[in-house]
Amino acid sequence: RRIVLVFILMTAALIGFYLMNQGSSRSLFYLICLALGFATGYWAVFVTIASEQFGTNIRATVATTVPNFVRGAVVPLTASFQLLKGSFGVLGSAGMVGAVSILLALSALFFLEETHGKNLDYLES
Repeated sequence: RRIVLVFILMTAALIGFYLMNQGSSRSLFYLICLALGFATGYWAVFVTIASEQFGTNIRATVATTVPNFVRGAVVPLTASFQLLKGSFGVLGSAGMVGAVSILLALSALFFLEETHGKNLDYLES
């Protein structure tokens, strides 16, 4: 959980830096994009943690379904961005959507159950 927290915080900081960095050189922009790609690159850890929350009988289903839920979240996130763009502009709405997304990720991480030492051989009834 700690490493995921580090990556979420790195992502939050880099999103803020990306949105506040206007008029920079192309090289700095590419460097920020590279850093954002690195900070969001904990995808495999995210999927593994999600699958570990369930028993071994449905672990593979969870590991293939969770990325689809994340992809499906693009629809409400884009709709929120479009709704806010008229009032707050592109950067303001992007910042708000990003902040809400980061807060949701942090709250989900906070309530995540530790599975170390837990018996995950569930029996279906």
